[in-house]
Amino acid sequence: MDRDRDKDPAAGGEMTDAAWTAARLCRTVPSVPEQTRCGSVAELFQADPTLPGVIVADAGGRPLALADRATFLLHFSQRYGRDLYARRAVTHLADREPLLVPLETGLSALNALIAEQKPDALHRGFVLVDGDGRAMGLGQGIDVMRLTAEEMSRTLDRLRATQRDLIQAEKMAALGGLVAGVAHEINTPLGVAVTAATAFAQDTERFGAAYRDGSLRRSLLEDYVASATEAMGFVLGNITRAADLVQSFKQVAVDQTTDQVRRFDLGDYLGEVLRSLQPQLRRVPHRLEADLVEGLEVDSTPGAIAQIVTNLVMNALTHAFTGRGDGGTIRVRLRPAETQAGWAELSVADDGNGIDAATLPRIFDPFFTTRRDAGGTGLGLHLVYNLVTQRLGGRIDVDSRVGDGTCFTVLFPRRG
Repeated sequence: MDRDRDKDPAAGGEMTDAAWTAARLCRTVPSVPEQTRCGSVAELFQADPTLPGVIVADAGGRPLALADRATFLLHFSQRYGRDLYARRAVTHLADREPLLVPLETGLSALNALIAEQKPDALHRGFVLVDGDGRAMGLGQGIDVMRLTAEEMSRTLDRLRATQRDLIQAEKMAALGGLVAGVAHEINTPLGVAVTAATAFAQDTERFGAAYRDGSLRRSLLEDYVASATEAMGFVLGNITRAADLVQSFKQVAVDQTTDQVRRFDLGDYLGEVLRSLQPQLRRVPHRLEADLVEGLEVDSTPGAIAQIVTNLVMNALTHAFTGRGDGGTIRVRLRPAETQAGWAELSVADDGNGIDAATLPRIFDPFFTTRRDAGGTGLGLHLVYNLVTQRLGGRIDVDSRVGDGTCFTVLFPRRG
């Protein structure tokens, strides 16, 4: 069978779905009767230095043996080999039980056949047969290995692309939670401001009506001035509170959607990040304590750091205190790294249930979660691991014992 080099992956061409069958590996080689002498087969190999092998077939074209070039010539070229084998049948130097592979066999199935039935087919080759069992050509292990490597590379690329998509989805989900919390926090002061403004508008309408019909009295004027003063106090105070909330959350939200590197005070920034988590903390009885050193400047991606801290804190809220009726404590600590100059050390610790020894090695694995019934995706800590090791160029360690809580320690270069 002639190969189409434009599409045959073994020939370095474009790969299609059809390329992933054994038919695409088929190399046309001579078929000889089993009575053929070894000397005649040796002449075939000498005449064509690229010939990988010769198929020994019966009158109906069904394969009986396979004389692969390397093995055949190894024995034939030995001292006295020519004298010993030249007049003997080719089956003396051929594999009498070659691996037979149907043309429609897929790549994975082909690898399984070789591994389970005939591992030496990787260097001796295998015979490709049609639906009636007739020999159609020869397949070589080198092509199988090349195709397998290419397929593994493609699979890895697809997995990485999927991982990027899932991480981006997780980031957007976290940002969505942040936005929802911000909206809830802003709604309260805005609601108070709207209520105060509405009440003042009604007082203003009554005051205007009294002025127009001439019934305005000193007491009504004094009441109106007092109402205006009170209303403006409510409006200005609550609008200022809403503006402060927006200012606190704005940079955190922007940073979580970009990968821009900038220089900033890490302690101040983490304070803003932790303030953005207050809406979630108000719904639970747990406390968040911060010990953030001042003046620790870094040249880094603040969005990655915000995502790391947010995920670690939310992971503690989700997992650390399950089944406990009392409130727990989450502590966020920032210091210059003591063990590595020019690095920062950030830890998020809780006094919760801890992680058992069987679970601990798997916590950073994608899709691994012990709370899938509660909506866990198993991507939060996997995202943290990737951000720390890839985006920040650092490392993350975890120390946990059942009943003693958990501490995540992140170390990364300040580059400042």
